[in-house]
Amino acid sequence: MKMTTLFKGLTAFALAMMLCCSADAFAAKKPKKEKITDPRLLTVMKMGKVAKESQFVTRGTALKTAHSSVQGFDVVNGGAEIWYSQPGQTAKLQQGLTKIHENYVVRHVGNRRELMTLRYFGNAHSLCVERTNAGDYVWVAGNATRHAKKGHYMRTRTLSRIPFEVGAEYDKGYAGETYYMGGEYIYPALQTEQDMIGMATHLKGDWTFSIYSLSEARAMPDTELKVKVAYKGENIGEETETAIRTFKGKDLSELEPITSFTVKKPEEGSNPAKDVLHYAFRAWDFDKDYVYFLEGAHNKSNYNANGPSVGYITVFDHAGRVVLPRRRIGVVGDQVILEVLGITPTGCAHIAGFKMKGNTAYLCLATHAKSGEKKGWRSVVVKYE
Repeated sequence: MKMTTLFKGLTAFALAMMLCCSADAFAAKKPKKEKITDPRLLTVMKMGKVAKESQFVTRGTALKTAHSSVQGFDVVNGGAEIWYSQPGQTAKLQQGLTKIHENYVVRHVGNRRELMTLRYFGNAHSLCVERTNAGDYVWVAGNATRHAKKGHYMRTRTLSRIPFEVGAEYDKGYAGETYYMGGEYIYPALQTEQDMIGMATHLKGDWTFSIYSLSEARAMPDTELKVKVAYKGENIGEETETAIRTFKGKDLSELEPITSFTVKKPEEGSNPAKDVLHYAFRAWDFDKDYVYFLEGAHNKSNYNANGPSVGYITVFDHAGRVVLPRRRIGVVGDQVILEVLGITPTGCAHIAGFKMKGNTAYLCLATHAKSGEKKGWRSVVVKYE
């Protein structure tokens, strides 16, 4: 009887020890969630919340035309100056009226608006401004080609560094220092304090982000470069021409990047709430540690009844590893605040740019209204800190 009792006791003890060991092993395997302390990442996390009225730096800025949306921006001097890029009006591609071949670089300082005009460059997504002792320079994509049916200038192939001069006009599709990447749809990003320049390029739905030494890129010798373009046809009696454009520029395909990685387009049937790049790539920026990747789409037909616009942000390190998982950007789909602040009653707001300045983030939206004081396309800038 005593032996039976002893055996049962030992068995119970052994089982208890096994359960404890199993629990300890399970606890050891479960990774401990690391607390996020980096102020830049904390700033990005705030973008998922409802934006306050005080965060709106601008609430519907009019640019050169109300018929085209802003497609790039930058913030200078702590937000005292905001720069934009905007293509000219389509005007149903009617010769003599359409300005689709033009792109305007617009500098806003208070109520003052200054601009210069670029022709045949293409849409200047991801505009960058460089302030120097010699003056201001803008970095914009160029050498685009005219789409046969839509008339838009697409597939930018180069990047130009151009001195900003009020009223200046550039008609060659490129100007100043010109850089060739070997890819298409160039989106630049600039970090002069870190001596770095970044390029985003597109190929078959994938986006590649490459970061170079700015000083090494600028020190490269100029070589003769060639791109095939279709252009012209906007003026009365003018035919579209196809030409091999020859120019002097720096071939960055010959320069080893500091780092480079690719974000792959997800397969068909991807999850809009989870999968990176389910929506169209809209903007990016980088700093010494991170790459900030934004995607999204405005609501269908620009009507509130079609639901909200959407926008997401994902943060990668320079090796392409996810540092902060994809999260929805609150203000993009906040139809209520966009209407309450008199920006747009339609809920149409799509991402036109993003800049990380230190620990402060700036988001640029292109908003659209069908009627009212702010009819047409306007620019809105929201600040997070």
